[in-house]
Amino acid sequence: MPRKRRIVIILLICVSADCILENKRKTLYMTAHTGGSVLLPCYCTDLHTIPPRFTWKKYNTDTWEDISSESGQYRDRVQLVNGHSPRNLSLLLSHLTEEDGGLYMCKVKGGGYLDITLTLEGCTLKNSGRTLDITAYTGGSVLLPCYCTDLHNKPKRFTWKKYNSTRHKWEEISSESDQYRNRVQLVNGHSPGNLSLLISHLTEEDEGVHRCDVNESGYTDIRLIVKGNPPQSLPFVPFALVTVIFLHIIVAVVYHTKRNKDPARGHYSTADGGGVVSLE
Repeated sequence: MPRKRRIVIILLICVSADCILENKRKTLYMTAHTGGSVLLPCYCTDLHTIPPRFTWKKYNTDTWEDISSESGQYRDRVQLVNGHSPRNLSLLLSHLTEEDGGLYMCKVKGGGYLDITLTLEGCTLKNSGRTLDITAYTGGSVLLPCYCTDLHNKPKRFTWKKYNSTRHKWEEISSESDQYRNRVQLVNGHSPGNLSLLISHLTEEDEGVHRCDVNESGYTDIRLIVKGNPPQSLPFVPFALVTVIFLHIIVAVVYHTKRNKDPARGHYSTADGGGVVSLE
C-alpha cells in the first residue's frame, strides 16, 4: 500500500504589540507664545502599532483632568494630528492663552505615559510706562505705535483709551463711538504682537493723551498734538522741464552776445530832406 503523506499546515498569526511610548516616563519641556499654536508630541515606538486606548490630561489643582474639545477651556481649540500614521498621538492646541500653561500627560493603556511641561510667554510691552510725543495734522492720518517686544506674542486682552481732560477719566476708543466712528483701525499686519492704532481724518478733538493698555505688562502713553493744515510747499516742477528751460536761456544768451559782436553788422546813416534814415 502506498504510504500516505501527512501534510502539516502551520498558520502564523501576527499579533500587533501594544503601543510603547517614545520618551516613556520622561518629561519634555516646551515653550509657546500666547495667541499662537503648539503641537504636543506623543508617538508609539512601533510604526504599525495602533494603541487600544489613549488619553490626554492636564494637571489642575491637585487633579488630572481629561482634555476634550467639548470642555469649556479647550472648546474648538484642540485637535489630534496623526496624519496617516496611527502611532502619532500628538495634540495640537491653538489660540493659546496663559491658562494653557502647565503640565500635560499623554497616557496609553498598557504603554506608559509621557509628561510635557508647557510654558506660555505673554506680551512684554515695549516702552512700558513711557510717554511718546507725536505731531499730526487735521484731515490727515496718524499711527499710534504699540508693540510687544516679541511680535509673536499676543496679549490676552488690551485696550486703547483716551484721557478726557474735561471729565478727568479714561474713555475707551471704539470704532462704534460717535467721535471715532469708522476712523480707527488696528494695524497688525501678520504680527499678533503689533497693537498699533491708526486714526484717520484727524480733527482738533483728537488731540490729547492716548493709552495702549495691556493688562499683564503695563501701558504706553502717547501724547498726540494735532495742528492745522501743514505749510504748502512750492509746486513740483519736473527736472526735465527745468533742464529744457535752462538750456533755452543759455542758447538765447549766447546768440545775443554773438550777434552784438559781429563785425559785419553796422549802422549807416544818410540825410535826405532833413530826415535821418538808419540802415543795418
